[in-house]
Amino acid sequence: MKITGLKIKGFGKLHDKVIDFNNGINVVYGKNEAGKSTTHSFIKAMLFGMQKKKGRASTDTFSKYKPWDSTVPYEGILNYDYNDKSYTITRNFDDDSLKIINSKKNTRLTNPDLFLSSCLSNLNEISYDNTVSISQFKNATEAKMISELKRYISNLNTSGDLTINTIAAINYLKHERKTYEELMKKDLTIIYNKTLGSIKILEKELDKEEYKNIMGEISDRKNSENEKIRENKLEIEKLKNQITTDNIFMRRNGFESKEDIDILKTETQKIYIEYKNYKKFGKRFIKIFSNVLSIIAGLLIGVVATLMLFVTYPNVARYFNIYPFDSSFDMINVFLSKMPLSPTPTIGISYCIALMFLISGIVYLINNLSTGSKLEDATYALAEIFNHQLGTPVVNEENMLQFKKHINQMYALINNITEAKDEIERLNKENENLLLKQEEYLKSLEDQQRLQFEVEEKVQNLNNLRTEAEKLKKDLDYNEAIEKEIDSINLAIDMLNELASKVKVMFGTHLNKRSSEFIKGLTNGKYDSLNVDDSLNITINTEDRTIDIDKVSGGAMHQIYLAVRLATAELIQGKNEPLPLVFDDCFTMYDDERLESALKYLYDNYKGQIIIFSCHTREYEILEKLNIPHNTVIIE
Repeated sequence: MKITGLKIKGFGKLHDKVIDFNNGINVVYGKNEAGKSTTHSFIKAMLFGMQKKKGRASTDTFSKYKPWDSTVPYEGILNYDYNDKSYTITRNFDDDSLKIINSKKNTRLTNPDLFLSSCLSNLNEISYDNTVSISQFKNATEAKMISELKRYISNLNTSGDLTINTIAAINYLKHERKTYEELMKKDLTIIYNKTLGSIKILEKELDKEEYKNIMGEISDRKNSENEKIRENKLEIEKLKNQITTDNIFMRRNGFESKEDIDILKTETQKIYIEYKNYKKFGKRFIKIFSNVLSIIAGLLIGVVATLMLFVTYPNVARYFNIYPFDSSFDMINVFLSKMPLSPTPTIGISYCIALMFLISGIVYLINNLSTGSKLEDATYALAEIFNHQLGTPVVNEENMLQFKKHINQMYALINNITEAKDEIERLNKENENLLLKQEEYLKSLEDQQRLQFEVEEKVQNLNNLRTEAEKLKKDLDYNEAIEKEIDSINLAIDMLNELASKVKVMFGTHLNKRSSEFIKGLTNGKYDSLNVDDSLNITINTEDRTIDIDKVSGGAMHQIYLAVRLATAELIQGKNEPLPLVFDDCFTMYDDERLESALKYLYDNYKGQIIIFSCHTREYEILEKLNIPHNTVIIE
């Protein structure tokens, strides 16, 4: 198995973190508290899960890496290659759900737990921690711990049964565990979780819609509508001024209302119609002259008819003492003699014609004389109207058209005045409503101020809780350091108990042999082999002498411990593809020479991937010095 990359969505202090690994040696650098150990724990959690179990230790481990921010998912992704195929592990730690996808085929495996177990050579979490995964503070630095591990190794070499002669080691480990437990501060996790719970409750309360600060929004609306009131007042004043101007203009033209305009319009149209009708009689003097001629004709005809009467009836002439000339009478007699009618009808018809000419002439003459007077009256009236409305006394068709346009303008002014009054009424009502809203806004602002005071108190409480949580977190970190030691002891006890059933007969001999090969390579030949005698005494052989394990230096003890781990890991994995070898600040007891030998030997002999977590640059410098290919990852 080769790990190709990590995507930490949420794990402890890390979130949205992406790390890529290569084949061979990978060195992950970071300062203390940068997250190296958290990344190491994330790899193990992705491979074996981290289900919430009963028991304080497991619960604390689960809670310890749970993200503070509830919006950050407690999950991650691990990409790895196995048997020339690529796979992606996705794990949600809240519900311990596991999903594995074949990256090339993009298909999901139906039995991910079983498949992952086979990729891990069926190692369980304890076996993994005691073979290929070496965590900081778990590499047996105490002399007494080395002594107990000597018995453990001796058991493997002699019988392969971890249950033989392990009582003393387990009792010692339990004693050490009790000592560490007494150093721990009690009930921190419960208090810390309660504090986090209170923080989440306050955060949820502060996220409620009712606590949303909308004072700015209300103030903006209030100011906007206040500006609208001001604009409406200006518009009302403008409309009133316009109404005043229009009314003055109307009054100058003699109008107070639409009815006044209607009356003038109707009267003017009537006068103009009469004016046009009077104008239709033509030239008055010609008419009068024709009427005078008609009267004269009537008189002449009447004279002739009288003469004919005197001729026909002489006694009538004598009665009026008229003595006509004989020549004139003779002419009349001749005329009467030639008439088809007798004299009397002729005289009667003549009188009728004369009367007709006289009556028609007189009637039309009187009419024409009176028509002239009416035309003058109509002209005068129109001239007066046009002069007042248009500023010109000229009466003609063009000015009549201008008068109609002027009247229409007056109607438009009346309409404008009416519309302006309606608009003023509308704006006044709108301002009344807006003023009522202003009162509502003031009340809303008061309510908002009260809510913001509550929010400030809650925020202060939230900040206090967060400060308290930070203090508790530091105490938890202290406990965590102790827990790591306790976990180391628990893991050692579990290793003694659980590995016993796996190693059995052949494991001890092979372990002794492979451990010797590894110690030789790791020490660059300084120690040839690791031997266990019949009395279960462990010795380290050099070229010139044999040294008891209790006599070697702390650095040598670490090399022995690493050799045992490597040998155990190899024997447990068998012919399966080797698992990544993970070191978490495990070379602190190594001097430069030992570290150089260890890194060179690991590069030359370990066929699997190697991941080294370190807060120092020694590993990088030595790898550069030895020209050993490696991938460098920096965690900040």
